[in-house]
Amino acid sequence: MLPVVGISLFFTVLAAISAGLFARLMKKEALGQRIRDYGPQLHEKKSGTPTMGGVIIIVLWGISIGILHRDISRDALFVFVSALLFGGVGLIDDLLSQIHRRSLGLLPHQKIVLSLFVALILFLAFPSLANIAISVPFSHVAFVLPRPAFFFLLCGVLLSTTNSMNLTDGLDGLATGTAIIVFSGYLVLFHDHATLASILPLIGILAGFLWVNTYPAHLFLGDVGSFALGGAIGALALSTGTSFSLPLLAGLLMAESASVIIQVVYFRLTGRRIFKISPFHHHFEAAEGIDYHYLLPSVELAEPKIVTRLWIAQAILVGVGILSIHG
Repeated sequence: MLPVVGISLFFTVLAAISAGLFARLMKKEALGQRIRDYGPQLHEKKSGTPTMGGVIIIVLWGISIGILHRDISRDALFVFVSALLFGGVGLIDDLLSQIHRRSLGLLPHQKIVLSLFVALILFLAFPSLANIAISVPFSHVAFVLPRPAFFFLLCGVLLSTTNSMNLTDGLDGLATGTAIIVFSGYLVLFHDHATLASILPLIGILAGFLWVNTYPAHLFLGDVGSFALGGAIGALALSTGTSFSLPLLAGLLMAESASVIIQVVYFRLTGRRIFKISPFHHHFEAAEGIDYHYLLPSVELAEPKIVTRLWIAQAILVGVGILSIHG
């Protein structure tokens, strides 16, 4: 236990230093974030901020896994490999965005195809996962799915968490802090040595990264980071049999995705919008150039306040999620 804590603290400091140096390098090479054209003016001032900081997280986490490899179980390895492979999908997206000098890298259908391919690799490489009993929230019921059904569950969970984390990564520090809260919740639920050895260093690395990622961010996660963290959360849920509790344990991620779906469906049906801008965290920001009607009352808060309040909401959801499993 003590060596794991010591290594985690070491990687916290190392991550903060590495992220700062990486941000300087990216800025020197003029490799910055391309801001998507939402229509209204929202984040133009963030254009050019160094991105792809998720590379630092994956590399340092991989080093910590190597150091603690004797304590890492096969299920814990599945979580890291999932983050690594989905981070690769995000990296391709980021690199294409830099090459073409636009916010869009991979097309949506290309992301889905690559993500499904990664899910298939994980399913074949870790066949024992299908034998893990899946818990039903707020009950003592647990069951094992047939292998074909588990494959569809694996695909659904991993695609939803990766894309949801990508959507959540829209305000400085929001996705990073949310990931820390989710992973901390899983440590409360599953504090065996293997889980501690794999997840506690990651929390430390994310805390160090947050040092430069919090408002005003000097380095963004990039798709490589958001996809890696989403992949890790989805894999952790699958390997612990808590997939059905994800709407609580990762509630903010699910809400971000739901807000986009609701916005699109409502617009196609009525030609009007519910949120000022979706995902819904943008609804709480000040935006210029809004020339259309939206259903919810206008709210304009400072970005750090939005992020902090959403962190609090996620922490509450994690608490309810823990009760849904061990209550």
